[in-house]
Amino acid sequence: MAEIILVQPIVGLLDNIKTAPGLPLSLLSSAKFISQEFKVKLIDQRLDPNWQQSLIKELRKKPLLVATTCMLGPQVEFARQVGQVVKEFNPEIPMVWGGPHASILPEQTLKDETVDIVVIGDGEKTFLKLAQALKGKRSLKGIAGLYFKKEGKIFSTKAGKQVDLNKMPDIPYQLVRVKDYLPRREGVATIDMETSRGCPFKCRFCYNPFFNRGRWRALKAKTVLARVKKVREKYGIKGVWFIDDEFFIDLDRAKKIIQGLKKMKISWTIQGVTVKSVMKMDDQYLKILEQSGCSQLNLGAESGSTRILKMVNKGITPQDIIKVNQKLKPFKIMPWYYFMIGFPGETEKEMDKTVSLVLRLFKENPRAKISGIGCFTPYPGTPLFEEAIKRGFEPPDHLLGWRTYAVDQINVPWLKGRLKTKVEAIQFGSFFIDEKARDVVRSELVRWIGKLYQPLVRFRLRHNFYYFPLDIWIGNQIKKRLARGTLRSTRRT
Repeated sequence: MAEIILVQPIVGLLDNIKTAPGLPLSLLSSAKFISQEFKVKLIDQRLDPNWQQSLIKELRKKPLLVATTCMLGPQVEFARQVGQVVKEFNPEIPMVWGGPHASILPEQTLKDETVDIVVIGDGEKTFLKLAQALKGKRSLKGIAGLYFKKEGKIFSTKAGKQVDLNKMPDIPYQLVRVKDYLPRREGVATIDMETSRGCPFKCRFCYNPFFNRGRWRALKAKTVLARVKKVREKYGIKGVWFIDDEFFIDLDRAKKIIQGLKKMKISWTIQGVTVKSVMKMDDQYLKILEQSGCSQLNLGAESGSTRILKMVNKGITPQDIIKVNQKLKPFKIMPWYYFMIGFPGETEKEMDKTVSLVLRLFKENPRAKISGIGCFTPYPGTPLFEEAIKRGFEPPDHLLGWRTYAVDQINVPWLKGRLKTKVEAIQFGSFFIDEKARDVVRSELVRWIGKLYQPLVRFRLRHNFYYFPLDIWIGNQIKKRLARGTLRSTRRT
């Protein structure tokens, strides 16, 4: 009988088209200590179309608690569905939330009838103490890092301490079938791993300074290498995706990891890299990086406007992005850029500069790709959230109101009419502007459509032509259909 039930909610639309979901690292991290003391069961909405039945089966065994994690956006709805099932079955079973969204808006989250307890920030040790207290029927008031409800009132405890990653056990891989969580990247089945947490930079649109208190914490290089070796030998892993917010804060530490990975002959990529870090690397460093099997660096570029980059406190200029793109060209390392438009106060001409920069990056480095050009989303806890409110943005006043908040949705009042249509066209089209769909998308049909659609997208962006957006309308209908399919799959009984 499992005492702790963890449920991984669907993230969003990409879960329907990716070759495989990534590991539920947030929940697995939360189980580092509890799995040593309690029996834990992990249910994944992304893999189990009958997850409600699986959950109810476990609820019949009277678990100590059920827990989920959540980011701002569509995941809110899927996470809330977990609580609905729990409360309909037995309202006395505590429903626990963790993750960025609940940590930033704990009181609003707790006002929802399906949520009982919120774990703030690093949850590993707090979650263990919570489970121990519930099992011993003790008060929660002495446990740091909690918000909870009691007799209709919301209580909070003092902030918990941030964990030392080097004093933590590895994640409990035994809770999942690892082979189910190996999305293909550049043709290689790849496992997600964390080597550091947080970021010292203070970008004004990012939740990280609030959530991680502006700190960067990292595993020692030897520990990283030992853990990569472990998954390689135990599960036959040939590719690793490091999900760090910024891998290269300490270039010496990173170099030790790079040199170790070179000996393992493994393909690897990095989710979080700043343009500033790559600017510090000389050709010798980049050559070692290439030889080590690094195939991709994901870089936060954000905008092609000098003013916007300064306004969001990025600490770089468009020329810096261009130089880094050229710097990487001689090496077999793909620069993969993140861009946004629709910032508070951003003009249409500044948006056009971002599009022009993207096209220039493609022209000057054939390996360059972009995640897409998303729309700015006001994240609670960030300086630009407050700026957005001053410009007329009205944040949701209840938990479920946040479900539409994603970079492929427009939720800001200053984008309307023709400008809104243009941003929608850029958003949708930018996903197909390069060859990424061929690599990351599971559906052969979507890959084929993307290949045919790419010339039209590039024509639109090159010529600033966004009239007659029939392709955008069709694309949005397909997205809605995929989303409805996801919702139906999570509501089966």
